[in-house]
Amino acid sequence: MSRVLVVDDDPHTCEVVVDILKHVGLATVCANSDEEAYEILSSPQPIEALVVDVNLGAGTTGFDVARFARQAIPALPVIYVTGRATHESFLAFGVPNSVFIEKPFNLDELAEAVLKRTGRA
Repeated sequence: MSRVLVVDDDPHTCEVVVDILKHVGLATVCANSDEEAYEILSSPQPIEALVVDVNLGAGTTGFDVARFARQAIPALPVIYVTGRATHESFLAFGVPNSVFIEKPFNLDELAEAVLKRTGRA
């Protein structure tokens, strides 16, 4: 079964996003660091979408995680969530055909974005 990978260095935010995505019928997995995300993306378990915070604390950024993910899964839907990055940085560093949602975000808006990009809307 494929899953949505949620990457956020704040465990509470990750749990909230996972809960809302589960509520709309999506299987999810949470990573609280870039290292965890890279490990999950390198595993044989399929990922159908990536919801990633741009600012992941120490380590690489969400932009880097998304580029790594797209190397492994070229058509992977990517939804960036952030409270600090600007739309200009998204345009400069984000992967093509991705979505940018600012924190604090509306949970329904996030769920709709993921469902639409995974073909379930």
